[in-house]
Amino acid sequence: MSLNIVVDVAKCVGCFNCMIACKDEHVGNSWQPYTDEQEKHGEKWIGPVKHERGVAPFTEMFFVTQFCQHCGDAQCEKAFPDAVTRRDDGIVLINAEKAKGNKGLVDACPYGSISWNEEKQTAQKCTLCAHLLDNGWKEPRCVQACPLRALSVVSDDSEEFGGTAKTAQALQPLTGGNNLPRVLYRNLYKRDTCFIAGSLAFRDGDIERAATDALVKLSKDGSVINEEKVDFFGEFKIDRLPKNSGAYELVCSLDGYNPIKTEVTVGETCPCLEVMLFE
Repeated sequence: MSLNIVVDVAKCVGCFNCMIACKDEHVGNSWQPYTDEQEKHGEKWIGPVKHERGVAPFTEMFFVTQFCQHCGDAQCEKAFPDAVTRRDDGIVLINAEKAKGNKGLVDACPYGSISWNEEKQTAQKCTLCAHLLDNGWKEPRCVQACPLRALSVVSDDSEEFGGTAKTAQALQPLTGGNNLPRVLYRNLYKRDTCFIAGSLAFRDGDIERAATDALVKLSKDGSVINEEKVDFFGEFKIDRLPKNSGAYELVCSLDGYNPIKTEVTVGETCPCLEVMLFE
Protein backbone atom coordinates (compact mmCIF):
# COMPACT_ATOMS: atom_id res chain seq x y z
CA MET A 1 0.00 0.00 0.00
CA SER A 2 1.36 3.40 -1.00
CA LEU A 3 0.40 6.73 0.50
CA ASN A 4 -0.58 9.81 -1.49
CA ILE A 5 -1.20 13.40 -0.50
CA VAL A 6 -4.15 15.22 -2.07
CA VAL A 7 -4.01 19.02 -2.07
CA ASP A 8 -7.25 20.92 -2.70
CA VAL A 9 -6.30 24.30 -4.16
CA ALA A 10 -9.86 25.61 -3.71
CA LYS A 11 -9.74 25.04 0.06
CA CYS A 12 -6.29 26.46 0.85
CA VAL A 13 -6.41 30.04 2.18
CA GLY A 14 -2.69 30.49 2.73
CA CYS A 15 -2.78 30.36 6.53
CA PHE A 16 0.67 28.67 6.58
CA ASN A 17 -0.39 26.35 9.41
CA CYS A 18 1.20 23.50 7.46
CA MET A 19 4.57 25.25 7.41
CA ILE A 20 4.36 26.22 11.09
CA ALA A 21 3.45 22.66 12.09
CA CYS A 22 6.38 21.34 10.06
CA LYS A 23 8.73 23.80 11.78
CA ASP A 24 7.31 22.87 15.17
CA GLU A 25 7.95 19.18 14.50
CA HIS A 26 11.43 19.43 13.00
CA VAL A 27 13.18 22.55 14.32
CA GLY A 28 15.22 21.54 17.36
CA ASN A 29 14.34 17.86 16.89
CA SER A 30 16.56 15.29 15.24
CA TRP A 31 14.52 12.34 14.03
CA GLN A 32 17.33 10.07 12.94
CA PRO A 33 17.53 7.95 10.88
CA TYR A 34 14.66 9.72 9.09
CA THR A 35 16.22 13.19 9.06
CA ASP A 36 18.26 15.63 11.10
CA GLU A 37 16.75 18.76 12.64
CA GLN A 38 15.54 21.49 10.33
CA GLU A 39 17.08 24.96 10.27
CA LYS A 40 15.06 27.50 12.20
CA HIS A 41 15.20 30.27 9.58
CA GLY A 42 15.13 30.34 5.81
CA GLU A 43 14.67 26.65 5.14
CA LYS A 44 11.13 25.32 4.77
CA TRP A 45 9.92 21.93 3.60
CA ILE A 46 6.32 22.90 2.83
CA GLY A 47 4.48 26.12 2.10
CA PRO A 48 1.61 27.65 0.12
CA VAL A 49 2.68 29.60 -2.97
CA LYS A 50 0.44 32.59 -3.76
CA HIS A 51 -1.02 33.04 -7.24
CA GLU A 52 -3.30 35.76 -8.62
CA ARG A 53 -5.47 35.87 -11.71
CA GLY A 54 -7.92 38.32 -13.20
CA VAL A 55 -7.97 42.08 -13.59
CA ALA A 56 -9.47 44.53 -11.08
CA PRO A 57 -12.21 44.55 -10.00
CA PHE A 58 -12.54 40.85 -10.89
CA THR A 59 -9.48 39.31 -9.27
CA GLU A 60 -8.88 36.03 -7.49
CA MET A 61 -6.06 34.96 -5.20
CA PHE A 62 -5.32 31.31 -4.48
CA PHE A 63 -2.52 29.19 -3.06
CA VAL A 64 -0.80 26.06 -4.36
CA THR A 65 0.90 24.22 -1.51
CA GLN A 66 4.24 22.82 -2.62
CA PHE A 67 6.59 20.31 -1.00
CA CYS A 68 8.41 17.08 -1.86
CA GLN A 69 6.33 15.13 -4.35
CA HIS A 70 7.61 11.73 -3.12
CA CYS A 71 7.98 10.63 -6.73
CA GLY A 72 7.62 7.05 -7.80
CA ASP A 73 10.40 7.77 -10.28
CA ALA A 74 12.44 10.14 -8.13
CA GLN A 75 15.24 11.97 -9.92
CA CYS A 76 17.08 12.55 -6.64
CA GLU A 77 17.10 8.79 -6.00
CA LYS A 78 18.42 8.12 -9.49
CA ALA A 79 21.19 10.68 -9.13
CA PHE A 80 22.24 9.75 -5.58
CA PRO A 81 21.03 6.22 -4.76
CA ASP A 82 23.35 5.95 -1.76
CA ALA A 83 21.74 8.95 -0.03
CA VAL A 84 18.10 8.64 -1.15
CA THR A 85 15.71 5.76 -0.51
CA ARG A 86 12.07 5.18 -1.41
CA ARG A 87 10.06 3.09 1.01
CA ASP A 88 7.39 0.53 0.17
CA ASP A 89 4.72 3.05 1.19
CA GLY A 90 6.06 5.54 -1.38
CA ILE A 91 7.77 7.93 1.05
CA VAL A 92 11.11 9.20 -0.26
CA LEU A 93 13.76 9.88 2.39
CA ILE A 94 17.21 11.48 2.33
CA ASN A 95 19.78 10.03 4.72
CA ALA A 96 21.16 13.15 6.39
CA GLU A 97 24.53 11.55 7.15
CA LYS A 98 25.09 10.17 3.66
CA ALA A 99 23.99 13.47 2.13
CA LYS A 100 26.52 15.55 4.08
CA GLY A 101 28.58 17.82 1.86
CA ASN A 102 26.56 16.90 -1.23
CA LYS A 103 24.89 20.06 -2.52
CA GLY A 104 24.18 18.32 -5.81
CA LEU A 105 21.10 16.80 -4.19
CA VAL A 106 19.46 20.23 -4.14
CA ASP A 107 19.70 20.55 -7.91
CA ALA A 108 18.58 16.95 -8.49
CA CYS A 109 14.96 17.75 -7.58
CA PRO A 110 12.94 19.09 -10.54
CA TYR A 111 10.43 20.61 -8.10
CA GLY A 112 12.98 22.56 -6.06
CA SER A 113 11.81 20.76 -2.92
CA ILE A 114 15.23 19.80 -1.51
CA SER A 115 16.89 22.46 0.63
CA TRP A 116 20.40 22.82 1.96
CA ASN A 117 20.97 22.97 5.72
CA GLU A 118 24.00 25.25 6.00
CA GLU A 119 24.50 24.52 9.68
CA LYS A 120 24.42 20.73 9.26
CA GLN A 121 25.97 20.83 5.76
CA THR A 122 23.43 18.36 4.45
CA ALA A 123 20.45 18.14 2.11
CA GLN A 124 16.96 17.89 3.62
CA LYS A 125 13.31 17.81 2.63
CA CYS A 126 9.82 16.75 3.70
CA THR A 127 9.73 13.23 5.16
CA LEU A 128 5.93 13.12 5.32
CA CYS A 129 6.59 12.77 9.05
CA ALA A 130 7.53 9.13 8.50
CA HIS A 131 8.77 8.91 12.10
CA LEU A 132 5.23 9.66 13.29
CA LEU A 133 3.50 7.38 10.79
CA ASP A 134 5.78 4.53 11.86
CA ASN A 135 4.74 5.24 15.43
CA GLY A 136 1.02 4.86 14.73
CA TRP A 137 0.00 8.33 13.52
CA LYS A 138 -2.53 8.41 10.68
CA GLU A 139 -1.42 11.77 9.26
CA PRO A 140 1.73 13.93 9.09
CA ARG A 141 1.76 17.15 11.07
CA CYS A 142 0.98 19.38 8.05
CA VAL A 143 -2.22 17.47 7.29
CA GLN A 144 -3.27 17.40 10.94
CA ALA A 145 -2.75 21.17 11.24
CA CYS A 146 -4.72 22.19 8.14
CA PRO A 147 -7.95 23.78 9.46
CA LEU A 148 -9.87 23.51 6.19
CA ARG A 149 -8.61 20.03 5.26
CA ALA A 150 -6.97 21.30 2.10
CA LEU A 151 -4.46 18.49 2.68
CA SER A 152 -5.35 14.84 3.07
CA VAL A 153 -3.56 11.49 3.12
CA VAL A 154 -5.06 8.89 0.80
CA SER A 155 -3.89 5.32 0.21
CA ASP A 156 -3.80 3.71 -3.22
CA ASP A 157 -6.44 1.18 -2.27
CA SER A 158 -8.94 3.69 -0.87
CA GLU A 159 -12.27 4.35 -2.60
CA GLU A 160 -11.47 8.06 -2.87
CA PHE A 161 -8.25 7.56 -4.78
CA GLY A 162 -8.97 4.57 -6.98
CA GLY A 163 -10.54 4.15 -10.38
CA THR A 164 -13.39 6.39 -11.47
CA ALA A 165 -13.31 8.45 -8.26
CA LYS A 166 -9.83 9.68 -9.13
CA THR A 167 -10.98 10.71 -12.60
CA ALA A 168 -14.13 12.38 -11.27
CA GLN A 169 -12.16 14.45 -8.80
CA ALA A 170 -9.73 15.51 -11.53
CA LEU A 171 -6.61 14.92 -9.48
CA GLN A 172 -3.58 16.33 -11.28
CA PRO A 173 0.17 16.34 -10.73
CA LEU A 174 1.87 19.67 -10.15
CA THR A 175 3.67 19.38 -13.50
CA GLY A 176 3.49 16.82 -16.30
CA GLY A 177 3.66 13.83 -13.98
CA ASN A 178 6.71 12.26 -15.66
CA ASN A 179 8.27 11.55 -12.27
CA LEU A 180 5.14 9.75 -10.99
CA PRO A 181 4.56 12.15 -8.07
CA ARG A 182 2.53 10.91 -5.10
CA VAL A 183 1.27 14.44 -4.36
CA LEU A 184 -1.78 15.23 -6.49
CA TYR A 185 -3.88 18.38 -6.72
CA ARG A 186 -7.59 19.02 -6.93
CA ASN A 187 -8.84 22.27 -8.55
CA LEU A 188 -5.46 22.99 -10.11
CA TYR A 189 -7.44 24.50 -13.00
CA LYS A 190 -7.19 27.79 -11.08
CA ARG A 191 -3.51 27.90 -12.00
CA ASP A 192 -3.81 26.52 -15.52
CA THR A 193 -6.93 28.16 -17.00
CA CYS A 194 -8.57 31.56 -17.39
CA PHE A 195 -11.98 33.04 -16.70
CA ILE A 196 -14.02 35.77 -18.35
CA ALA A 197 -15.79 38.08 -15.90
CA GLY A 198 -17.85 41.23 -16.11
CA SER A 199 -20.92 43.05 -14.89
CA LEU A 200 -24.18 44.08 -16.55
CA ALA A 201 -26.45 47.02 -15.78
CA PHE A 202 -29.37 48.99 -17.17
CA ARG A 203 -30.63 52.55 -16.67
CA ASP A 204 -33.80 53.14 -14.69
CA GLY A 205 -34.22 56.87 -15.27
CA ASP A 206 -31.11 58.45 -13.80
CA ILE A 207 -30.29 55.35 -11.76
CA GLU A 208 -27.98 52.61 -12.96
CA ARG A 209 -29.20 49.24 -11.69
CA ALA A 210 -27.66 45.77 -11.72
CA ALA A 211 -29.15 43.62 -14.49
CA THR A 212 -29.93 40.75 -12.14
CA ASP A 213 -32.22 38.95 -14.63
CA ALA A 214 -29.75 39.01 -17.52
CA LEU A 215 -28.47 35.89 -19.27
CA VAL A 216 -24.92 35.47 -20.54
CA LYS A 217 -23.99 33.10 -23.35
CA LEU A 218 -20.40 32.38 -24.37
CA SER A 219 -19.69 30.78 -27.76
CA LYS A 220 -16.61 29.76 -29.69
CA ASP A 221 -16.61 28.98 -33.41
CA GLY A 222 -20.41 28.91 -33.36
CA SER A 223 -20.70 26.42 -30.49
CA VAL A 224 -22.08 27.46 -27.09
CA ILE A 225 -19.50 26.95 -24.35
CA ASN A 226 -21.49 28.22 -21.39
CA GLU A 227 -24.83 29.86 -20.63
CA GLU A 228 -25.74 31.23 -17.21
CA LYS A 229 -27.69 33.86 -15.34
CA VAL A 230 -25.83 36.72 -13.68
CA ASP A 231 -25.76 36.97 -9.88
CA PHE A 232 -27.46 39.41 -7.49
CA PHE A 233 -24.91 42.11 -8.35
CA GLY A 234 -25.35 41.68 -12.11
CA GLU A 235 -21.93 40.03 -12.31
CA PHE A 236 -20.88 36.88 -14.14
CA LYS A 237 -17.79 34.68 -14.26
CA ILE A 238 -17.20 31.91 -16.80
CA ASP A 239 -14.27 29.79 -15.71
CA ARG A 240 -11.99 26.95 -16.87
CA LEU A 241 -11.22 28.40 -20.28
CA PRO A 242 -7.89 27.23 -21.75
CA LYS A 243 -5.14 29.83 -21.80
CA ASN A 244 -4.38 31.28 -25.23
CA SER A 245 -7.60 29.79 -26.60
CA GLY A 246 -8.31 32.88 -28.69
CA ALA A 247 -11.53 34.65 -29.58
CA TYR A 248 -14.96 34.00 -28.05
CA GLU A 249 -18.32 35.66 -28.67
CA LEU A 250 -20.17 36.90 -25.60
CA VAL A 251 -23.90 37.62 -25.93
CA CYS A 252 -25.77 39.19 -22.99
CA SER A 253 -29.56 39.43 -23.08
CA LEU A 254 -32.19 41.09 -20.88
CA ASP A 255 -35.92 41.24 -21.57
CA GLY A 256 -36.95 44.60 -23.00
CA TYR A 257 -33.43 45.60 -24.07
CA ASN A 258 -31.22 45.09 -27.09
CA PRO A 259 -28.72 42.26 -26.60
CA ILE A 260 -25.09 43.12 -26.02
CA LYS A 261 -22.65 41.31 -28.29
CA THR A 262 -18.90 41.52 -27.90
CA GLU A 263 -15.80 39.54 -28.82
CA VAL A 264 -13.45 38.54 -26.01
CA THR A 265 -9.95 37.15 -26.51
CA VAL A 266 -8.42 34.79 -23.96
CA GLY A 267 -4.64 34.90 -23.79
CA GLU A 268 -2.31 34.24 -20.87
CA THR A 269 -4.40 36.33 -18.48
CA CYS A 270 -8.08 36.49 -17.59
CA PRO A 271 -10.04 39.12 -19.57
CA CYS A 272 -12.36 41.15 -17.34
CA LEU A 273 -14.94 43.48 -18.86
CA GLU A 274 -16.04 46.92 -17.75
CA VAL A 275 -19.68 47.47 -16.80
CA MET A 276 -21.78 46.87 -19.90
CA LEU A 277 -25.04 48.80 -20.13
CA PHE A 278 -28.20 47.56 -21.82
CA GLU A 279 -29.83 50.14 -24.05
